[in-house]
Amino acid sequence: MKNGARRVRNVTWKGAVLTQMFDSADFAALREEYLQGVVERSGRLREAVAALRQGSPVDLKQLRQEVHKLRGSGGFYGFKALSAAAARAEDALLMVIDGEQDRDDAALADLVDQVLEEIDAATR
Repeated sequence: MKNGARRVRNVTWKGAVLTQMFDSADFAALREEYLQGVVERSGRLREAVAALRQGSPVDLKQLRQEVHKLRGSGGFYGFKALSAAAARAEDALLMVIDGEQDRDDAALADLVDQVLEEIDAATR
């Protein structure tokens, strides 16, 4: 019982520390810096969307890595919609890469385009 109570106190304490961190001016500056990097990297995603729509070759594994990074980092920095859009794109890409689903370039382009829309929304 004592250990259980101690764990609860630790979780509460850690939660308070995390809340203070996420509400700090330093974290706000990190979020802005993160967004600048995401905007710079979004060019690769835009190129991939254009290539998918034109039927040009696209390295799906590399594209999956790009959206995977956004899936995790977007959530950490508080951009839940960006993280969710990246998750949908990554899951679809993995299914195609693993042979569980036929490749549909138009559908993949639409999913990656949703990620780009969330990047745009986050920077407004």
